[in-house]
Amino acid sequence: MAKFTRIVNGVMRSFEESGSPAIYDRTINIVASGAVSPDLNGPVTAGTNISLPSGKTYTSDELQVYLNGTRLDDVLDYNYVSSTQISFLYNLEAGDILRFYIDRNF
Repeated sequence: MAKFTRIVNGVMRSFEESGSPAIYDRTINIVASGAVSPDLNGPVTAGTNISLPSGKTYTSDELQVYLNGTRLDDVLDYNYVSSTQISFLYNLEAGDILRFYIDRNF
């Protein structure tokens, strides 16, 4: 059972929802060497396919991608490769942190 709030007709309301889909929130660190899954050794060259951690699948409408805390735009920053992979349009360097996030569907 999950609790959440939503604005209904301009008024904040509290709701409970059972069986709601889980939120997907995973991180990949780009490290200089010795990466352990799901982390990657850097630098990662532009165009390299990067798989979402835990074999997660997505649709382009739901996936949010962040680099070092900044939300990225598809097509400008990365491309969808398949339902489990994306590729960046620029290199990723050691110290970069990627975050893949899918919010619950309401």
